[in-house]
Amino acid sequence: MKKNIAQKFSIILSVLIVILIVLSFVHESFWIKQMLKKPRYTVAEATTDWHQKNNNGVGTDYKYWVKDKIYFATTNCSYQKGDQFLIIFDSLKPKNAKVLGIYSIENYLIDLKIPVNGWKYEDVPFKIDSNTIKKYVQDGNIEPFEYDQE
Repeated sequence: MKKNIAQKFSIILSVLIVILIVLSFVHESFWIKQMLKKPRYTVAEATTDWHQKNNNGVGTDYKYWVKDKIYFATTNCSYQKGDQFLIIFDSLKPKNAKVLGIYSIENYLIDLKIPVNGWKYEDVPFKIDSNTIKKYVQDGNIEPFEYDQE
């Protein structure tokens, strides 16, 4: 009897874990689609070097500003503390953001004047490609060299 209950419990637990994993992928896909409807762009700054697991996970912690509010997140891209990089975020929910590791912020761009609401696509002061960004964000790919920039 106890063996039967333990076996059923492990099956139920396994099914729940699979469902939870599927739901997390669906949720991320949903907010990425929402973000791509009304995207904005800004520059983020790494607040830590690459680190192993801590309270925020594995990666590089970073911060960015939107409408005088600071947002903190972690990316799986490898940066050094103080590095700056381009991110895309949802203009309606700025906490939903993705690092665009395919675009680097060159030294001559570090002192850019960034609007408090971020840039619209056409206002970004250097060349970016919307199709490449869409593919990069939807793929969830962390290998920037796989994306050709024209």
